[in-house]
Amino acid sequence: MTDRNKQNQNEQSAVNTFSSMLSTKFEILAKIPTMQFPAKYAVMLVGVIVVIFVWKTIAVSKVESDMAKKLEGERVLITQQAREYADQQYTKEEERFGQVLSWAVRGELIRQNIDQIDQYLSEIVKMKDTERVVLIDDDGQLLVSTDKRLEETKGVELFPKEILSLQKITVKSDVEGKKILVAPVMGLNKKIATIVVSYKQQKF
Repeated sequence: MTDRNKQNQNEQSAVNTFSSMLSTKFEILAKIPTMQFPAKYAVMLVGVIVVIFVWKTIAVSKVESDMAKKLEGERVLITQQAREYADQQYTKEEERFGQVLSWAVRGELIRQNIDQIDQYLSEIVKMKDTERVVLIDDDGQLLVSTDKRLEETKGVELFPKEILSLQKITVKSDVEGKKILVAPVMGLNKKIATIVVSYKQQKF
């Protein structure tokens, strides 16, 4: 009988011990949600979050800035290439026009038909942005001018020698502040005159 009582007491003691362990564990688990971190750790956590946010903002801004610069650079390059192409095409058209004009004036000049040349040039000066057209012979004398105020002026006073000595159709963008088309008039063996068309400078 005594042995049985001892066994029951041992079993009861084991049950009590197990229950006590469970109670302790559950008590610890129950306290976890209510445990508080020290204030300095909270401040550090907030600081880390702020640093990450600022870093991300700066990184995104830098990427956007780099992309904007790249796109602007590409836009400028494309615009420049388009302008250069347009200038090349314009120059080619002007050279063709100068060649045709030179041929027309050549025939009339050989026949000494100055009045007909005057009519040609008067029609040309009516074209858009055309300011003045002059015909200067190979000796530097002004033969025809659409600006009648220049009739007593010598051709060499209007343009430098290097312009009047050109041997081929040439477009120059800045001669004394003007854009000009120079069209030499060739005779059988040599140049006999030079046509110079002056254009108004476009305002941007």
